[in-house]
Amino acid sequence: MNLKFNTSLIVFMILSLIAFKGNSQMVGGDVFLQGCFIELGISECGVYGSSATPPDGPLGEYHGININGLGFIADHEKDGWDESTGAGEPNFCGDYFTPGSPEEGWAIEWDGDVWENHYLPCLGYGETGFGAADMDGSITSYVDAAGVQLAVWEGELDETGINLSITQTTSFPNGALFFLTSVELCNTGDTDLTDVYYTRNVDPDQDVDNCGSYQTENVIVYNYPSDDTALVTADGESCGCFLGIGAVDNRARVSYGNFFISPSTPSDAWTGTGGYSISGSTSCDCAVQITFKVDIPAGECTIINYAHVLDPSDLQDALEATLSGGVGLTANGVSISATGQYAVCEVGDTVILEANGDPAVTWTWSPDIYLSSTVGDSIVATPEETTTYTVTGVGGECGDITTSFTLIVDEDELSDAGPDQSICIGSSTTLSGFGGPAENIYLWSPDLGLSDPNISNPVASPITTTAYTLTTYDTLGCPAYSAVLITVDPLPIINAGADVAICVDGEIELEATGGVSYVWTPAIGLSNPNIANPNCTVDDETTYTVTGTDENGCINTDEITVSVNYLPEIIATANPYTIDVFLGETTQLDVVTGGIIFNWSPPNGLSDPNIQNPIAQPEDTTIYTVTVTDQYGCVNTDTVIVNVIGELKVLLPNAFSPNGDGVNDYYYPAVSGSGDLEYYAIYNRWGEMIFENTAPNTADGSNGWDGTWNGTEAEVGSYVVIARAKKSFDEAIQSINGTFVLIR
Repeated sequence: MNLKFNTSLIVFMILSLIAFKGNSQMVGGDVFLQGCFIELGISECGVYGSSATPPDGPLGEYHGININGLGFIADHEKDGWDESTGAGEPNFCGDYFTPGSPEEGWAIEWDGDVWENHYLPCLGYGETGFGAADMDGSITSYVDAAGVQLAVWEGELDETGINLSITQTTSFPNGALFFLTSVELCNTGDTDLTDVYYTRNVDPDQDVDNCGSYQTENVIVYNYPSDDTALVTADGESCGCFLGIGAVDNRARVSYGNFFISPSTPSDAWTGTGGYSISGSTSCDCAVQITFKVDIPAGECTIINYAHVLDPSDLQDALEATLSGGVGLTANGVSISATGQYAVCEVGDTVILEANGDPAVTWTWSPDIYLSSTVGDSIVATPEETTTYTVTGVGGECGDITTSFTLIVDEDELSDAGPDQSICIGSSTTLSGFGGPAENIYLWSPDLGLSDPNISNPVASPITTTAYTLTTYDTLGCPAYSAVLITVDPLPIINAGADVAICVDGEIELEATGGVSYVWTPAIGLSNPNIANPNCTVDDETTYTVTGTDENGCINTDEITVSVNYLPEIIATANPYTIDVFLGETTQLDVVTGGIIFNWSPPNGLSDPNIQNPIAQPEDTTIYTVTVTDQYGCVNTDTVIVNVIGELKVLLPNAFSPNGDGVNDYYYPAVSGSGDLEYYAIYNRWGEMIFENTAPNTADGSNGWDGTWNGTEAEVGSYVVIARAKKSFDEAIQSINGTFVLIR
């Protein structure tokens, strides 16, 4: 809650429920005020009327035919409540509120809902058919001071959507024939309240107790927009007793019409609809009312003043009193009749002192120091020190009046908003205001970004650099001012760089900018997590958060994801990784992979070492290594062996000597190069096959031809041999024939 203060209205007030020696008394929760010409009862609901029996007043017994239910009555002729009266000449006029007779009450309406406090439940006559007292409260103070009767009722309206604190002050000078009602409505909620209606309703049956008539002539004398004054009068048609209700306030409307038991609708009374009239006149037994329509922003208050006038001779004084909002002794427009004190916040400040009330009174002031004059109902004081003055009123209809009051010159104001601070945007700090004693009032402005603007040490979370002003009010209501600057530093722009990828077992240097110090998390895989540019080696994808701090201590973060790409898979086409070729022949190398860049080394014998599938024709057996790079830059290698072998040849011996000496005893072809002898046969010169070997043993020739045919030694001479061999790597067949000589 942020109730805004008007320093000219902050008064050092000590109000208590002590019955001052004077003309006001409490009975139960009700209070009675007795002036020279007015007697008034106020219930604990703030309604004008009390069902309690009033005590003897300091001026004597309360007057009237029906004491129980006293509302407000007046000695309208100011003749000492003369009991002797002729026909049609009552000794007093006024209202008594008892069951079945005039009623009185007040109500508040907002957003279509109405809350009422009226005479039946408040005076203890029950609530059946009339509803309850909707707004809780009580009489909190009453005094008789400086010739003024005064009582304060305080309560609240706490309902969904509307939260109001309500202070009703009723006052009148001892010699007056009117009483003033001042109502302060404070919005204690967080929502602005618009179109709040407040109404006061009374049935003006002031002739009943003396003349037995309920009829009155009700007249709308003034109303907005034709006049800034609102006034409705009701004249009794039998005894002529008078009642007027009015105010000088363009927010007010007066009307006549419905009683509260109808029930009331303040907005209808303000607009003159629903049985209410806001112009013209009528003769009726009906109520009169005054209604105000106000807006109350959250945390603010509004004050409305109106008067009940009990004799037309006091109309002018009563309406003027609604402008100032007070009667009796005032300082700068603030009533000090009850407190007897007023705070002067600075030496040399001027205070306008006024004594309001009976215009016949002559006022004198003493001592004469710091005063513009010592005689008059309005003077100016400029005190330089705390001074107690006495004011005396002589010649009033209620006798002489003497009262004292003190102008307190305050020299103890203190406000220290604390040292200037710097915070980072999004952060908060606690303000350290100091304003003296704990009971002092604190008000920080602007309240933007504050946890509570009405404490000494609110938490401040502004989003921009803000100068806060601390206003402290001491126990005298005097303000002191100081300020503090909260500088809001921006967060650093921390940049961890774009997301990157590395290969398995690879390494990359990360680099953060924008701060003066850094912390990387998690620390896994980093060479140093507390520097701007750690080296990073990870096995799996990892997201790193870098927290950077700038020179102001402000912190921000950024993230970078390091992805891990696996090495490209390479499968060489040779299986196993060896390719046999004959010298001079070619073979095509190839690799199954997801790579995009290839390099074969050594390049010897390759058609192109930088393609996936080069043609190889090495002169010697060669181990080729292929290096493959994929789209992520990851590299892998594999090898393949190209084995170069000579040309397959079948060698035919041209002679052999099977003589049993162990040397060259068998004939068999030999093979050079890569391959195996598969078959050979021997023929004589007549073309007869004399030997065939389908599974020759080329290792030692042990199953070669031994030089015999059909069990006998073959003839010495020439023979023909036909041989066939098969290449080992492609199984190609090679055939050859030739001749040789058998020797003995």
